[in-house]
This record gives sequence, C-alpha cells and structure tokens, in this order.
Amino acid sequence: MEEREAKVREREQLRRERAELGKACLGRELRVPLRNPSRTLWVFAVLLVLGFALGASVGITRGGKAGLGLAGFGVVLLACGIYAAVLARRFGARQDLAIVLGLRTLTVPALPLARGGTVEIAYEELEGVTLLPAGHRLVHVLRTSDGLVPLLLDRLPRAEKDTKLPLRIHVRAALARRRPRLSAARLAAVEAQILHDGPSLGALVTMNDGVPEVITVLRDEAHLGAWLLSGELPAGYEMICAADVLDPLGDALRDAIGAMVEVGDGPAKVKRANAADGER
Repeated sequence: MEEREAKVREREQLRRERAELGKACLGRELRVPLRNPSRTLWVFAVLLVLGFALGASVGITRGGKAGLGLAGFGVVLLACGIYAAVLARRFGARQDLAIVLGLRTLTVPALPLARGGTVEIAYEELEGVTLLPAGHRLVHVLRTSDGLVPLLLDRLPRAEKDTKLPLRIHVRAALARRRPRLSAARLAAVEAQILHDGPSLGALVTMNDGVPEVITVLRDEAHLGAWLLSGELPAGYEMICAADVLDPLGDALRDAIGAMVEVGDGPAKVKRANAADGER
C-alpha cells in the first residue's frame, strides 16, 4: 500500500515538473506582460480631483487672497487629475505592454510608454544584453547594431522576476546567428539547461504539431529511470543529452555577463570606489 502511494506521489511530482516547464514556453514564443500603470494613475486622478474639491471649497469659504490662492491651487490639481485620467485611460487600452520573445524577433514597448507603440528587433541585429549605470543603479539594455534599447525589467510582475529573461534573450540572439540553425527541439533543450539549477544529464523533449515541449530536465540516472518507469512519457519523445547542447550553449553565453545578472526586486546598485580605495 505504501509503495503504491509512493508511486502515485512520484507520478504527481513528474507531472508538476512537466507543467512548470510548459509554462516557460521553451523553444516557443514567450509573452511576458508588464505591469500596467493604469490603476495607479486612476488612483492619482481621484486623489487630485478630491484635492481640487477640498481646495475649492476651503477657498470659497475663506475668501480673500488666501481663499483665492487655495482655489487656484485646486484648479492646478484638477488639471493634473484630468491629465492623469487621460493617461490612465490610454494605458488601460494598451494590449501591447509586454516583452515578447519570438523565435525570430524580440518585441519590447517603445519609450516613452505614454506615446504607445513597440520596437521589434530581429535577433540577428541584437548583439546581446548588457548592464549600464543609470543614476545609482544598473539597468539592463539591449545592445543592437543601431544603438541601445531599454529593457523595462523594472515593470516585470513579481511572479516573473526569476524567469532569467535577459539571459534567454541573449541566448536566442546568439543562437539566431548560428549556422546551421538549431532545430526547435534543440533550442528548447538549450533554454531548459539555462533555467535548470544544478547538473543535468540532458532534457526529454517531444514535438506537438511542430511545437517543442520540454518534458523534464534530467537531474541524474535515477530521475531518468523514474520517468521511464512512470508511463508518463509520450510517444516519439527525444532525449537531448547535455553534451548535445554544450557547444551552442557555450557560444551563446560568451560575453553575457550583463544578461546573467538575475532580475531581483530591484536593479543592482552601482558600487562607487572612493579615491582612498584607489590609493591602497
């Protein structure tokens, strides 16, 4: 009885592994929506309108120069509230506020965000992801043949902070310039190795209507045996060993220092050296 329950728990664990990898869209298009400021702007708009109402009522009640000044300040608040409401409505209607990792191109929102629009970059034109100082912090930017494009990782939802998005972008860009091109299954296996923490034997990959799905990243031979005995493997699956992706993975990670910096709750801080430190 206990052995049967252990097998059931093991199968459930294997199914969870497959489901989690499926959400990562390995080797497929990945769309990561960014936090929309519409709700925050609506709150500001309401507060500013309330400030106008308060300033106008107090100004009318008090009268005189002080009352006129309060009423004028209330009008300014009303104008700011109207502007915030216009921005909130504009952002609320946007459906393109997202980072989209396609198989051939990368799409990011254009700046300033209030104007709308997106920037589409072919991976062949993307030289990589790097870090640049901005004030007292470091921010990720896309390095292209035409210049630098900001990567708005500070607007990622909290649940997407650990997706290693910069590294996946850098790897797709590097592999896009590789000839011959990697198959979709090989690309999915490479990305699976990137997201996996710790050593692995390789990845089990299956194709569904031409779309790759990574079933699991194999930790060791015992893990492989568990999958083989589970009855959960679909027909036509392929095992792509770690050795099969080492070369393309190594090429893709070259000059990827900025991309390998994980996205935390806040961007990395810039460390400033004192003059005294340089004299030591």
